[in-house]
Amino acid sequence: MALQNSAQVVQSLYLAYLGRAADPDGLAYWQGQLDAGEVSESVIKQAIIGSDEATGYLSELDSSEYVRSIYNHYFEREPGDDEVAYWAERVDSGELGRANVAITMIDAASESDQEALGAKLSVANYYSQNVAQDEYDAQQALALDNLHSNEELYAALQQLDADHDAMALEQVGESVEGNPLYKAVVGTGSQTLMIATQQHGDEPLGTEAALYLLDYLAGDSPEAQALREEVTVVVMPRVNPDGFARWQEQVAGGEDVLDPRRNSNDIDLNRTYDPDVPNDPDLAPESAAVMQVVEQYQPDLFLDMHHQNNYRDTDGSLDTLSTLWATNEGVDPSLVETGQRAAVAIEQALEEYDHANLTLYPGSDNPAIGRNGLGLDGTATLLVEQRGLQEMDQLAQGVELDYSALAGALTLESYLAMKGIAQSMGTGEFEQIDPSLALEIPERSDAIDFAELYGDDQYVPAEDEPAMVAEEAQLLGIQQDDVMIA
Repeated sequence: MALQNSAQVVQSLYLAYLGRAADPDGLAYWQGQLDAGEVSESVIKQAIIGSDEATGYLSELDSSEYVRSIYNHYFEREPGDDEVAYWAERVDSGELGRANVAITMIDAASESDQEALGAKLSVANYYSQNVAQDEYDAQQALALDNLHSNEELYAALQQLDADHDAMALEQVGESVEGNPLYKAVVGTGSQTLMIATQQHGDEPLGTEAALYLLDYLAGDSPEAQALREEVTVVVMPRVNPDGFARWQEQVAGGEDVLDPRRNSNDIDLNRTYDPDVPNDPDLAPESAAVMQVVEQYQPDLFLDMHHQNNYRDTDGSLDTLSTLWATNEGVDPSLVETGQRAAVAIEQALEEYDHANLTLYPGSDNPAIGRNGLGLDGTATLLVEQRGLQEMDQLAQGVELDYSALAGALTLESYLAMKGIAQSMGTGEFEQIDPSLALEIPERSDAIDFAELYGDDQYVPAEDEPAMVAEEAQLLGIQQDDVMIA
């Protein structure tokens, strides 16, 4: 695996030897030195290893523990005993110095491990480049290790409501099985953005991102306070809690449960929005609650968050997010243009996030889909389909899948997409966007089977693989005082 840029090189060293994202000053210093050609990667590596923080941490680990720490820091998983034995033996024999283990592991890693590392580096870079030095937290999570259960989601919403005066939480309905449906409202601006997540129970990352968005919007930062004056954001997280509970049952080993994509009356909620075919609230109370909130707030844009399968471009890159506005010919063209502007706003918001590959979703003109049905009823809409559906299906089938690193990167992407639209609306830039630019977003790539996604994902060292014996223990003139770490 070739690290993409100098920031990733620096972050990989901080992860390997300190187990954390680089602090902002440390990243800026070492990235600047590397870009200017003042130091080599080897010099940075030795400087970090020679720091008090690293020596104190690494001195407590034997070879096996050290190998396990790198697997966790890089690939967000526990290694197998055979993997630990292989690398630890090379270290103990003197064939491979500790300073070289991490980079050698990257080169030897399976494709899925390399993807996990790339995802963690993307999240680490975003964090380091967007947090103030005095607010930096060395314990900042770089992966999404757990999804909120229904009970945990409700508790998190209640906690956000208690913590932030700027947020108002209200129950607006119940699912078929009596689970509460909430709306969370932040802001008092004249423009309204409404976001609905998880109409399909097995599509959870939009909900996780929505919690981060609410925490940001209701927070005390000057940016959030200014945004609240211009925009009202209405969030309905996890519209299908019953389906999500069934998906969790499947992950836990349950069998013969109703499709978690549907509600407990076996209704696909995202097929209940045709204005010419009124929804039966007894059969689909969840989408009835969505339409009630839409009627109440008359949002300028309705953002519908979903998951899709995996799609790979000819260059090997995977689509991370696909989007589409209302396409039914009966939708007012001005509403279509609003959706197109939103798609461009997402594209602009993701420009500086290196774990993003935006494409157009090839959707139909079906009037029952929320994207079209709400459009026909007078609301501008945008569908967001994010990678992850096949991964969720694998988990439901009982497949052991190291997904938390990728889930973290996708959740951050979803958060940035939501936040980007809200900010564009708040600054007035949204109306200045040329909607025709949305037509330049590339078409979605070709579908790829999950079984083919990573190919031969087993690393077998070649017999003639050259040994890396040099420990490179000298600091090459860099003194410990020069190490820029928090």
